[in-house]
Amino acid sequence: MVETIILSGTLLTALGVIVATAVKLYKFVRKWELWANTQNEHETDNYMSILQLKIMSPYMPLSERIKAGDKYVSLGGNGEIKHKYHQLIKELEKQESQNYYK
Repeated sequence: MVETIILSGTLLTALGVIVATAVKLYKFVRKWELWANTQNEHETDNYMSILQLKIMSPYMPLSERIKAGDKYVSLGGNGEIKHKYHQLIKELEKQESQNYYK
């Protein structure tokens, strides 16, 4: 009888340790997942900012600015930068037509 009580206590203690470890592991994984998602958002924001700088820079070659604009628009970029991108496309078409007639 005493052995059964000791065995039951041991099993319950082991089960408690396993459950507590699982809960701690779940909390750690969840916290890490939130951190990774935050880092991913920051990375995307930084990438969009770099693309914006490329598009708006008059010192970059036109082809590079348009490539950056393609990426920017495909990632959902909008607003003034997208408008500038469309202006750059028109400018490229104008340059190509002028070169065609030379």
